[in-house]
Amino acid sequence: MKKTWILILTLFLFIFPIHGYAMNEVNVYFFYSDDCNFCSQEKAYLEALKQRYPNMRIYKYEISSDANLSLMNQAKAIYEVTESGVPFTIIGDKTYLGFSQSKKSQMQKNVYEYSLKEYENKFGTTILNIGYRTDLEGNPIEYKENDDYTIEEMGPIQTSSTNTQQKPLNSKYRASIILISIGTVIGLATILIMIYERRHRI
Repeated sequence: MKKTWILILTLFLFIFPIHGYAMNEVNVYFFYSDDCNFCSQEKAYLEALKQRYPNMRIYKYEISSDANLSLMNQAKAIYEVTESGVPFTIIGDKTYLGFSQSKKSQMQKNVYEYSLKEYENKFGTTILNIGYRTDLEGNPIEYKENDDYTIEEMGPIQTSSTNTQQKPLNSKYRASIILISIGTVIGLATILIMIYERRHRI
């Protein structure tokens, strides 16, 4: 029987190698003005993007406040941004001044990349004393250069009869499916090994 469990464990490790699913929290610092149309568009876009990447943490600063305006100027100084105006956004350690259709895919690309790799978080660390977690559970939705992953301002992608794109599975449901699959494979392997051993004992 001992040999049976050794074979099962070996089979398990071979089929399902142990690896972590940890990802990073991605800090987004968003400076905006209430009377700025592009700021309103980006605010809606970032909220929609957060539906796809729940590991995003968005910090919002309305610059009519002197304190927030001072924070934005400090942030621009850190990243050597000399142009004025809003919206001004920091994603990880990438900066964006203004908002346009072409910036949307770049923003999502940055969120995906920083979900998988550590970053300095210079503004958060030096000015706000804000860090970020590196042990979040799940897998970020992959970003591919040649695919159109643009998310519109109206919100996250919805599933309908006329829309072939589907909302991704929640990481908890995906993990449950994986565990059920692993259990099924191990169960079948155990039965087959026991049948094999009984036949060779006769």
